[in-house]
Amino acid sequence: MRRYLPFAIIAAVFCIASVAGVELYQSRNEKPAPTGKLAFGKPGADPPHMHGRPKAPVALEEFGDFECVPCSKFWPVLKQAQKEYGDRLSVTFRESPLVKIHPHALEAARAAEAAGIQGRFWEMHESLYADRYIWIGAGDTRAALVLCASHLELDLERFKKDLDGDEVSKRIAADRERYESLELTRTPAVFINGDQLMTAPITIEVLRAAIDSALGEKTK
Repeated sequence: MRRYLPFAIIAAVFCIASVAGVELYQSRNEKPAPTGKLAFGKPGADPPHMHGRPKAPVALEEFGDFECVPCSKFWPVLKQAQKEYGDRLSVTFRESPLVKIHPHALEAARAAEAAGIQGRFWEMHESLYADRYIWIGAGDTRAALVLCASHLELDLERFKKDLDGDEVSKRIAADRERYESLELTRTPAVFINGDQLMTAPITIEVLRAAIDSALGEKTK
């Protein structure tokens, strides 16, 4: 019996090595599990408002509020990043009006979504930040937002109707559900390929470093 013991040990080691080798091979061929908060939570409004190439190597998702001061300061930073990274960066915007502290934010979000129904979301997004002090300081916020829509040459009757429409309400509610499901508490909340940027404020240097890391590059 002792004569065969070494052979039995060798056979056992071979079997273990074979099983381990198969598991290693399978693990290399399986897609890695998604990481980051972006992989979880409610889906948000569909289709989302995305600017850039859908399959860009870096996907940025922002939860923003048009009345929010930090959001308005992040807006030019994001524009600079889009200019620098081009089609390597996609940007998705989620409506996150903080109605308890920003009395005009919901109306602005509705205006952006109403413009989006006419295919002009990003133009209204730009206008709301560029003319932020005008519509916030106006005695009649709704009239000021309609004026913004007129500058974009939208169908104003349709725009006014959509401002109070169910489609706009459902999109904002869906984005709000996503915001809450990710346990967010402030705006802007920014994710890069699923990982939230925790630094505040988000300067162009901070954003470049995050994008370069996602691209596997070193920030100059």
